[in-house]
Amino acid sequence: MQETQRGVPGFPSVAQVAFSCEGSTLCARVTGEIDHHAARRLREAIDQEVFRTLPATLALDLSGVGFMDSAGLGLILGRLNLMTNRRGVLKLSGLRPAVARILLLAGVERLPGLILPGQPAPDTENARAESPAGTI
Repeated sequence: MQETQRGVPGFPSVAQVAFSCEGSTLCARVTGEIDHHAARRLREAIDQEVFRTLPATLALDLSGVGFMDSAGLGLILGRLNLMTNRRGVLKLSGLRPAVARILLLAGVERLPGLILPGQPAPDTENARAESPAGTI
């Protein structure tokens, strides 16, 4: 498993994302504080890697995130939208209590295509094969 790391360019905080791939899953390990400045740069880095690797599952590990405001929620929901448009899924892990509370208040557990800690992952490979165009 090869891992590449990208700092968030142009931002003086410690917000970073490190990527690794396991099969059809792209893992993005996010660290630092996610505010509106960091969220934009993280979004760009994650989207670039999704379009480069074309994963069936994007796994966001948020165990290194100590703070997240509504921009962090927007980052997560935007990546969910990106993945569901590609008939993929977004899997979240490592949710600290403060981050989990924001997600719970937003009601994200009801959103299709989002896998929270403790939930089973759907079979995305079969879903891709059954897509009308045959590709995502």
